[in-house]
Amino acid sequence: MYRKKNHKKTKILILSILCFSILIGLSIFFSQERNYSKVEKVIRDMGVHLKSFFLPKPEPYSPYLLEGIQQQLEEENMELKKMLELNSEKYQFIHATVISRDLDWYQEITIDKGEKDGIQLDMAVISNQGLIGRVSKTAYSSSVVKLLTASSDDMKIAVDIQSGEEKIHGIIDDYLEEEDVIQVNNISKNKEIKLDDKVYTNGLGGIYPSGIYIGKVVDIAYDSLGLNKIVKVKPDSSYDILRYVTVIGREEE
Repeated sequence: MYRKKNHKKTKILILSILCFSILIGLSIFFSQERNYSKVEKVIRDMGVHLKSFFLPKPEPYSPYLLEGIQQQLEEENMELKKMLELNSEKYQFIHATVISRDLDWYQEITIDKGEKDGIQLDMAVISNQGLIGRVSKTAYSSSVVKLLTASSDDMKIAVDIQSGEEKIHGIIDDYLEEEDVIQVNNISKNKEIKLDDKVYTNGLGGIYPSGIYIGKVVDIAYDSLGLNKIVKVKPDSSYDILRYVTVIGREEE
């Protein structure tokens, strides 16, 4: 009897390890920079839910945390309210919840909306404080969002720096994690830029609609040749606590 119980426990343990190994393998496979086939989309959605099954369950809240929990709920309600206030006749807004993040915190997030909700590749994604990235992969009921802070050449974005009445063009080409700032290049040294000038997308490139707020100028320097200015922009969006996002649908004809 004792041996049977031990044998049963061993089988359960082996099965659990096998399932977890498959899950890890699928995660690595789906992390590749490409969109999914139809079969992969189904597997991707199943994998998202299976992963949550293996994650440790949260411990019960201590009574001493009730005050903090209440504050968090109030903050989430305010965040959702701001998202729902977004409105435009030109675009469709699809509100979504963040359900997982990449192991490298500042690379990708997964949201609970997919193709069945109207999500398409390369749609811009914002928080209630500004641009955070674009849709890089889609499944039927979930999608992957590549963040603005991701280290990738395809995250270059054309922007306008609003300095007084003038709009100064530039290109986002890097995120400096140690400073938590976005770097903007290709700016003529003759352009007058001031600290706290606001930075927006300018719509060039066809992915990001124009006029999406990104952040404020916090530092101005010159390149090694002294020919162009390099501007550092502090995003208003907090990439550490992303909970709700909005995907901006295609411009309606």
